Amino acid sequence: MDEENVTNKEEQLLPKTGAMSVVWKYFGFKKSDVEQTIIICKCCRAQVVAAGGNTSNLLHHLRHKHVLKYEECMKLRSASSSTSAGNDRVDTATQNATQTSLKDAFTKGTAYDKKSTWWNDITNAITFHLAKDMVSLNTVEKVGFKQMIKVLDPRYVLPSRNYFSRTAIPNLYQQHRAKVEADLATIRHFSATTDLWSSRSMEPYLSLTVHFISDDWVLHSHCLQTSYFPDDHTGELLAAGLQEALDSWGVSEHRLVAITTGNGASIIKAIDLNNWTKIPVLCSQASPSHWWGSRQMMIQRVLEQERDINQVLTADKKSRHLILRWQDVEVLEAVNKVLSPLQDFTDALSGEHYVSVSYVKPVLHLFNTTILAEEDDNTELARDVKRNILAYLNEKYSNADTDDLLDIKENVEHVLSRAMEEIKCLKDQQQDPLPGPSGAAAAAAGPAAPPEEKEKKVLVQLFQKAEHQQHGLQWRNTLRGGKHQDGAESLLADHRG
Repeated sequence: MDEENVTNKEEQLLPKTGAMSVVWKYFGFKKSDVEQTIIICKCCRAQVVAAGGNTSNLLHHLRHKHVLKYEECMKLRSASSSTSAGNDRVDTATQNATQTSLKDAFTKGTAYDKKSTWWNDITNAITFHLAKDMVSLNTVEKVGFKQMIKVLDPRYVLPSRNYFSRTAIPNLYQQHRAKVEADLATIRHFSATTDLWSSRSMEPYLSLTVHFISDDWVLHSHCLQTSYFPDDHTGELLAAGLQEALDSWGVSEHRLVAITTGNGASIIKAIDLNNWTKIPVLCSQASPSHWWGSRQMMIQRVLEQERDINQVLTADKKSRHLILRWQDVEVLEAVNKVLSPLQDFTDALSGEHYVSVSYVKPVLHLFNTTILAEEDDNTELARDVKRNILAYLNEKYSNADTDDLLDIKENVEHVLSRAMEEIKCLKDQQQDPLPGPSGAAAAAAGPAAPPEEKEKKVLVQLFQKAEHQQHGLQWRNTLRGGKHQDGAESLLADHRG
């Protein structure tokens, strides 16, 4: 083959890293072959096998396929052997052209041993990424991902997809399962949440999560399973499935204090069949209050974009009948005003890192007395929406056992909160190193208030806002009712305070 016809192809091949023999002048590797395992002839582009870096097969290929190149190679070997005591070395021009920099010598060295700590650390990190972020396993076979790994560490050899699916991810699961089982073995009491849901491909799944407080007063949540549940979603089958889930983790149902579920008839029947105490959902991402919040956000968006929406509909004769009339806008505004507070409480009560069950009764009381209380300026539609929401929520928590359980939780958290504040106060006093007036002044000022959780602060702000709103309603009702002026002035002062 004419060498001029393969000049461009020769430029695409990389020389062998650390080559010492002149025969490597006629062979190279593709850029994508990071490990340099496939040897390619620069003259004919044929692949040549040379196990262990042995050059005998390379010389054999030149002698039978490229006689002129073979003779040239032999002359270079003779010239090199006379000056280097018989060692095969590249001539000076070739060595200068292929000499690697100090950086390349370090970055393009031998691949990591698969038993080395660094190789395992990188592989474990990739495995965690695939599992935690629920990334498709074929990610490790994509060109972009491989290129990223190559740039980050050229010496790391990325395992195959089968390795991650059959070895790495099962090992990661067993490690985490052992940790969760160790945590569950120490719990005295726990609560749980469960629900049925469908994937994007409409496949049904049943999930179960347990929640408990450890001996060091840290709230833990572990999702024990999200299992494919193709059977009929009857209460009997769901009850058996939940029992099997607890048994598979060695968790006794006698330690279950209460379980929170959705509002489906089948899942409620399953809880009743298992004779478990159920706490209905007040505000969460799976409750009707979340649906109300979703509708509120859509309505609010429509109101914000009313003008643009009408312009788009006006431009199309077929859609002009959809233009919002003033009656439609009034309805949307009324519904938006009623549902807006529900979205705030849904976000505040949907936390996973803090206890929110003790807020159920205060929030429910707040809904009945302030947030969803009927006002004189409410339209009939707004009144109906408020009545229906309150009727739904009040009925959910009308059960006497649930009411008693919520009372216990509310009182316990109140006692614990006060105990923690006193302990914090004592610690701050013991750690105060300043004697004399400065220390006394600091003690008189009291301990600095601990920083509140962001979610807790949101709830506090919502209660404070509702309290001011309630004072305002009382003040207005007092003035309208013609009560004593002194009482009105007192309420006004409280409202301003």
